[in-house]
Amino acid sequence: MGINHIRLSAELIASLYPESLVTKNGPDPDIKQIKTVLTQNKEESGYPFLGKNLHSICFLVGYPDDEFIPEDQLAFLQKILNACKLNMDDIALVNANLNSVDLQVLKNQFQPRIIFLWGAVPAITGLAQNFPDMAISTLENIRILPVLQADSMSSDNPKGLELKRKLWISLKKLFNLEVDFRK
Repeated sequence: MGINHIRLSAELIASLYPESLVTKNGPDPDIKQIKTVLTQNKEESGYPFLGKNLHSICFLVGYPDDEFIPEDQLAFLQKILNACKLNMDDIALVNANLNSVDLQVLKNQFQPRIIFLWGAVPAITGLAQNFPDMAISTLENIRILPVLQADSMSSDNPKGLELKRKLWISLKKLFNLEVDFRK
């Protein structure tokens, strides 16, 4: 096969160019989101996840109708990560609704220093489910932040704005952020 006949898969091309190559006169390029290539641990006991886990931050979500997370929630999550000076490569996003999750297996695979319980996450073996919403708790040197009403935050109604404010207060503590990035 010559150099002019190399075939690249869509996943490989997406990983080579994580940012958009061409933008049309459409929405702000920050709003147009590009999913990170699915990274899957080859071990039998590993969980499939979105992201690269560069900062050992796990987001456990529970969406039965999606492989990982709905597009609107992904866009909202990316805005939050940007405000915290992070991106999708810094986290591991696991859909706990598709795979039963065991805390010990999760710890072995990702070595998380922070776990977000994003939305209505199913019961996780080894993780007590009585953490207060939007309050940082610690379990075995892992900081845990439940965000139980994540779906309600993507809108700009009064309830959504109040929830965003509470989340931002916790995020500032969790990531030692000084500047308020809310708009």
